[in-house]
Amino acid sequence: MSASPDKIKKADKHLLIAVIFCVVVGLMLSAFTLRTYLKHQLQADMDWNKPVPVAVYEPLLNTLRVFVFQILPATAISLFGVAYLIWDYRRKRGALNDHDKSDA
Repeated sequence: MSASPDKIKKADKHLLIAVIFCVVVGLMLSAFTLRTYLKHQLQADMDWNKPVPVAVYEPLLNTLRVFVFQILPATAISLFGVAYLIWDYRRKRGALNDHDKSDA
């Protein structure tokens, strides 16, 4: 049982939107992480090594460091992976559809 051409075109449109979304969000997360990392590295860690005036903020700063330098890059990489898988699926399905057509 094959799907109708309209459903296939609609699914292709949704897959293309998903790829674009994954790439854009992945680039935004990567750029934010890189900007934050370079900003603090180029300052020679002066801001990070200063004692925090209130000890209550120290766990919050440590949590934010983990979030920015570990979780955001992992999320960006996974979004790029999802975009690649969708692109690869569309490419393979397109190649199969082109191969199935007659040469007449």
